[in-house]
Amino acid sequence: MNKTIFITALLLAVYAASSQALHCYVCSTDTHSGCSNPEQNGISSTLCPDTATYCSTYTVNLYDDFPNVVRQCKSGDYSYGCTFSYATSTCACDYDECNYVDNSPITASAAAAKAPILLTLFTAACAIFLSFF
Repeated sequence: MNKTIFITALLLAVYAASSQALHCYVCSTDTHSGCSNPEQNGISSTLCPDTATYCSTYTVNLYDDFPNVVRQCKSGDYSYGCTFSYATSTCACDYDECNYVDNSPITASAAAAKAPILLTLFTAACAIFLSFF
Protein backbone atom coordinates (compact mmCIF):
# COMPACT_ATOMS: atom_id res chain seq x y z
CA MET A 1 0.00 0.00 0.00
CA ASN A 2 2.84 2.42 0.85
CA LYS A 3 4.37 1.80 -2.56
CA THR A 4 1.14 2.84 -4.30
CA ILE A 5 0.91 6.09 -2.33
CA PHE A 6 4.55 6.86 -3.00
CA ILE A 7 4.31 6.19 -6.74
CA THR A 8 1.12 8.29 -6.97
CA ALA A 9 2.81 11.19 -5.18
CA LEU A 10 5.85 10.88 -7.42
CA LEU A 11 3.75 10.92 -10.58
CA LEU A 12 1.91 14.02 -9.36
CA ALA A 13 5.25 15.75 -8.71
CA VAL A 14 6.47 14.91 -12.22
CA TYR A 15 3.21 16.21 -13.70
CA ALA A 16 3.44 19.45 -11.70
CA ALA A 17 7.03 20.02 -12.82
CA SER A 18 6.08 19.55 -16.46
CA SER A 19 3.05 21.86 -16.41
CA GLN A 20 4.48 25.09 -15.05
CA ALA A 21 3.08 28.34 -16.41
CA LEU A 22 4.89 30.02 -19.27
CA HIS A 23 6.84 33.30 -18.89
CA CYS A 24 7.05 35.58 -21.94
CA TYR A 25 8.19 39.10 -22.63
CA VAL A 26 5.07 41.24 -23.05
CA CYS A 27 5.64 44.70 -24.50
CA SER A 28 5.37 46.89 -27.58
CA THR A 29 7.72 49.49 -29.01
CA ASP A 30 4.61 51.71 -29.32
CA THR A 31 4.59 52.07 -25.53
CA HIS A 32 8.15 51.10 -24.53
CA SER A 33 11.09 51.73 -26.86
CA GLY A 34 13.13 49.11 -24.97
CA CYS A 35 10.87 46.36 -26.27
CA SER A 36 13.17 45.98 -29.27
CA ASN A 37 15.65 44.27 -26.91
CA PRO A 38 13.92 43.53 -23.58
CA GLU A 39 16.84 41.79 -21.85
CA GLN A 40 19.26 44.67 -22.45
CA ASN A 41 16.66 47.29 -21.58
CA GLY A 42 15.57 45.89 -18.22
CA ILE A 43 12.14 44.61 -19.22
CA SER A 44 11.10 41.64 -17.09
CA SER A 45 9.18 38.69 -18.43
CA THR A 46 5.54 38.26 -17.50
CA LEU A 47 3.77 35.19 -16.12
CA CYS A 48 1.31 34.23 -18.84
CA PRO A 49 -2.25 33.06 -18.19
CA ASP A 50 -2.64 29.29 -17.82
CA THR A 51 -4.27 29.20 -21.26
CA ALA A 52 -1.14 30.53 -23.01
CA THR A 53 0.62 27.91 -25.11
CA TYR A 54 3.41 29.98 -26.64
CA CYS A 55 5.27 33.29 -26.74
CA SER A 56 5.25 35.40 -29.88
CA THR A 57 7.20 38.26 -31.39
CA TYR A 58 5.74 40.24 -34.26
CA THR A 59 8.02 42.73 -36.02
CA VAL A 60 7.21 45.23 -38.74
CA ASN A 61 10.27 46.93 -40.18
CA LEU A 62 9.19 49.45 -42.78
CA TYR A 63 11.97 51.84 -41.82
CA ASP A 64 15.25 50.15 -40.85
CA ASP A 65 15.93 52.49 -37.94
CA PHE A 66 12.57 52.11 -36.20
CA PRO A 67 11.06 48.61 -36.26
CA ASN A 68 7.73 48.12 -34.53
CA VAL A 69 7.96 45.11 -32.19
CA VAL A 70 5.15 43.44 -30.24
CA ARG A 71 5.92 40.61 -27.79
CA GLN A 72 3.04 38.59 -26.29
CA CYS A 73 1.74 35.51 -24.54
CA LYS A 74 -0.52 33.69 -27.00
CA SER A 75 -2.78 30.67 -26.98
CA GLY A 76 -4.03 28.32 -29.65
CA ASP A 77 -2.34 26.61 -32.56
CA TYR A 78 0.94 27.98 -33.83
CA SER A 79 3.77 27.24 -36.19
CA TYR A 80 6.99 26.85 -34.21
CA GLY A 81 9.80 29.13 -35.40
CA CYS A 82 9.69 32.23 -37.55
CA THR A 83 7.93 33.22 -40.74
CA PHE A 84 9.03 36.15 -42.85
CA SER A 85 7.40 38.28 -45.50
CA TYR A 86 8.31 41.59 -47.10
CA ALA A 87 8.71 43.80 -44.01
CA THR A 88 7.32 41.58 -41.25
CA SER A 89 8.35 38.61 -39.20
CA THR A 90 6.33 36.51 -36.80
CA CYS A 91 8.07 34.16 -34.39
CA ALA A 92 6.50 31.61 -32.03
CA CYS A 93 8.21 29.56 -29.32
CA ASP A 94 7.07 27.62 -26.27
CA TYR A 95 9.59 27.90 -23.46
CA ASP A 96 10.23 30.57 -20.83
CA GLU A 97 11.47 33.94 -22.08
CA CYS A 98 12.07 32.62 -25.59
CA ASN A 99 10.65 35.68 -27.35
CA TYR A 100 13.54 38.01 -26.53
CA VAL A 101 15.17 38.01 -29.98
CA ASP A 102 13.69 39.12 -33.30
CA ASN A 103 14.11 37.31 -36.59
CA SER A 104 16.23 34.47 -35.27
CA PRO A 105 15.63 30.77 -35.68
CA ILE A 106 14.31 29.15 -32.51
CA THR A 107 16.33 26.08 -31.65
CA ALA A 108 15.01 24.80 -28.30
CA SER A 109 11.58 23.71 -27.18
CA ALA A 110 9.75 23.33 -23.91
CA ALA A 111 10.53 19.64 -23.90
CA ALA A 112 14.24 20.27 -24.38
CA ALA A 113 14.26 22.94 -21.68
CA LYS A 114 12.50 20.67 -19.16
CA ALA A 115 14.19 17.39 -20.14
CA PRO A 116 16.94 17.55 -17.46
CA ILE A 117 14.35 18.07 -14.69
CA LEU A 118 12.15 15.24 -15.90
CA LEU A 119 15.10 12.91 -16.40
CA THR A 120 16.31 13.58 -12.85
CA LEU A 121 12.84 12.94 -11.42
CA PHE A 122 12.45 9.76 -13.46
CA THR A 123 15.88 8.48 -12.40
CA ALA A 124 15.12 9.17 -8.74
CA ALA A 125 11.75 7.45 -9.02
CA CYS A 126 13.33 4.35 -10.57
CA ALA A 127 16.01 4.21 -7.89
CA ILE A 128 13.48 4.51 -5.08
CA PHE A 129 11.11 2.04 -6.69
CA LEU A 130 13.85 -0.54 -7.17
CA SER A 131 14.98 -0.12 -3.56
CA PHE A 132 11.72 -1.78 -2.47
CA PHE A 133 12.71 -5.04 -4.17
